[in-house]
Amino acid sequence: MEQPNKATARRFLEETPERDRMPAYAHLCTDDYLEHDPAMAEETVGRDQAARTYEELVTAFELRHTPENMVAEGDLVCARFTIRGRHTGAYRGLPPTGGTFEVTGHVTFRFRGEKIAETWFNWDLQGLMEQLGRPTDTAL
Repeated sequence: MEQPNKATARRFLEETPERDRMPAYAHLCTDDYLEHDPAMAEETVGRDQAARTYEELVTAFELRHTPENMVAEGDLVCARFTIRGRHTGAYRGLPPTGGTFEVTGHVTFRFRGEKIAETWFNWDLQGLMEQLGRPTDTAL
């Protein structure tokens, strides 16, 4: 089961050419999915709120997540990834800068059956803000 879980985790991380991960929440995650991300305004959210938060991000930022390494054991998959992007739209009071950024992060996925039940994200928000010339205490 570890290899199929890695493939699902990779599909979740990688956006389509249209930058559309939105369907992934409904198709790849359980109904009671939880997402933990200390960089977000609410650290723990359910599936629908996680999708809405992600939609806000892709509206303001041209994002590309690239999985770099993945390790699976039992019902867990851990991935190191790179986020590259450009700040093209207003986001929570921050006007677009047009600036580009590249930061790294880690995520742990917990699976139930063939679907993602929970994720824990940790990524370099401070580095992103520094690259955009923004205050580092600004929460996304």
